[in-house]
Amino acid sequence: MIKYANLGAAKQLNEIVLVGSHDAGITGGGANAQTQNLDIGGQARAGVRFFDLRIAAFSTKTSSYGAKQTELKAFHADGMLHAKDAKVRSVVGFSGTGEIQRSKLHGGTDKGESLIKMLRDARSFVKSADFAGEFLILKFDKCTNWGLIADLCREHLGDALYTGGGNINTLTLGALAGKVVAAFMPDGYAALDARGRAGITPIKNLYKPPADYDPNFGGLQYWGAGGTSATNGKSHADKVKENIKKQSKILAAATTGVQVKKTMQFARSVEYANAPANPNIMGMMYWTTTGLIASIEERNNEMWSLANLGGLDKMWLQSFKQVADFFEQTLPQNIDMLSYGSGGTLKMFMPNIVMIDFADDTKCSYIYGLNTVAASKLVAATRAINGLV
Repeated sequence: MIKYANLGAAKQLNEIVLVGSHDAGITGGGANAQTQNLDIGGQARAGVRFFDLRIAAFSTKTSSYGAKQTELKAFHADGMLHAKDAKVRSVVGFSGTGEIQRSKLHGGTDKGESLIKMLRDARSFVKSADFAGEFLILKFDKCTNWGLIADLCREHLGDALYTGGGNINTLTLGALAGKVVAAFMPDGYAALDARGRAGITPIKNLYKPPADYDPNFGGLQYWGAGGTSATNGKSHADKVKENIKKQSKILAAATTGVQVKKTMQFARSVEYANAPANPNIMGMMYWTTTGLIASIEERNNEMWSLANLGGLDKMWLQSFKQVADFFEQTLPQNIDMLSYGSGGTLKMFMPNIVMIDFADDTKCSYIYGLNTVAASKLVAATRAINGLV
């Protein structure tokens, strides 16, 4: 049984390695759409603490309050395969009718669990005696009907909803104990009025679009991106290689910063830019592959085979080694990067969230284990950089 509370109540969130669930609510559907076997409660009990959720309103094929009924559910679909239109509908969990964004999905996509069930599962987990002191983070991204999602979060999470504000990156595990963080990406948070933002935590990706770390930001800031090409038809083995190459490039960019250039008619200008990443940022690494052509689970099994499992360790540690030298100048003066006693502090400079498909006990235990062995590994990597044994 994995308990992050055992790492210590004083540990900051950005000092640990935790398991993230990619497209956490897609527990069924076609082989090229399904990404998880366990529901939210099952994933949490296995060791997942960070959940990637995309939510939209879909027809239930029934009626209520004199109108066609919809329900907010998880979905897995690229933008071009997700059709949205404004409709007057009733919504499961709400009384009456109103105008909403109704969604329809096309080939290679699927709907997943209902938002209400997922929220109830999350609350039950953090309130359970077996997992007292644990926490969950729900990241809502690429959703529709943000106001309705926020309302359901407040209603079904109740007093388990985190409302403490502050910089989540540097928050301690003790401060998060027993809470569920409902984190909305910038477009979703911006869609809420002041009332709608009550109990909702903003979250932003500093890699895309590039932005600088803000120590006064009341929310969570991370660096990372996932996704291999969905339609290139590569073999399972080549998909694994593609993911490693992409992830290594993204994590290495933390040492240089990123620029996004906008092409005008006669010139190119920098539209977005950021400085090299701050060590307090939560690093996010994807051990996943994407595709519309073949089974996600088959590719996932290949990634977790003994032949490829070392790739996770290698990529995770390599990304640390690439930034360790760069960040050495930012360490407190009383911290010796070459001392094995400094291993815990060095964890601040590593990928903190490892996103996976088909989360289970074995995969979660493997990633959680990085917390117990990482200290010596990180110092060893730093010593290697400095030419020491």
